[in-house]
Amino acid sequence: MTFLEIEAFLKIAQCGSFSAAAEKLYITQPALGRRIRALEEELGYSLFIRNKGVRHVELTRQGRAFVGIAHRWQALWNETQEESLLGNEKSFYVASVGSLLAFMLPTVFQEFMKDTPECSLHVTTLHSSDAYGYVNNKTVDIAFITDPMYSSQVKTEILFKEKLCLVVGTELKLPKRISISDLDPRKEIRTQWDQNFDSWHNYYFSSAAVPSVYLDEMGFLQYFTQNGDNWAFLPVSVAKSILKSTPVSIHELDVELPNRTLYYLYRAGDESPYQEHLLEICRQKLAGESGITLMEPILNL
Repeated sequence: MTFLEIEAFLKIAQCGSFSAAAEKLYITQPALGRRIRALEEELGYSLFIRNKGVRHVELTRQGRAFVGIAHRWQALWNETQEESLLGNEKSFYVASVGSLLAFMLPTVFQEFMKDTPECSLHVTTLHSSDAYGYVNNKTVDIAFITDPMYSSQVKTEILFKEKLCLVVGTELKLPKRISISDLDPRKEIRTQWDQNFDSWHNYYFSSAAVPSVYLDEMGFLQYFTQNGDNWAFLPVSVAKSILKSTPVSIHELDVELPNRTLYYLYRAGDESPYQEHLLEICRQKLAGESGITLMEPILNL
């Protein structure tokens, strides 16, 4: 299996015909056909349905399943080439849950990049459940998560705890202090901060409550708060960011809101040389923030 064979397969799948794909790749159709036949022989099954006299081709069932594999194979190939091109340059791979990438880490990364111009920073979004595998197999060097798990290979440390608050759109015209029973779940912008918050939320609203919108991608949060006719439970740092550009305000609640806890993962004994500097920048930026409590690295799950 070669890069040229994978490239040929994906281009045909995209274009829908051998002739169009050959034109895009600047090769002849016979050459393109040879690449696909070699790939099919290695895989042991056909990737395309070929009908005589019909220019358009369709993927077989196995071909459709192979598309995702081919994209991942190509991404890994590109990554290996990138590493070889970097030569002596240093790389640092960071993963995070979406809320940190959307509202806190960008400024941290900006300062980190200024301090370490020789480093090539790679950033990706991951769910907490996926992060352990990515750290363990060295796909990423460090990951920021909200829901820890046990791992004998990956070390888990608490970075900080943060208060949650109630943010209400001005159009709802609710009082400054609100009883939780007065909140209409149908007006909620529902977010998933961590398992502790989910348990608290289910206690007061039940798991059957239907929100106005359920967000898994925090980058969209500010757009859904623009109308000012919804409410949401947000971490203090996120709420402060939202307040700057949307018609919302922070309100008091008659029950205590839970904290959310942020963790970071890394391979014990195999830390990136850039890890501690990134964490130090995080701690410096969080130290003066109200509602945030920095934690010493003492947890090992």
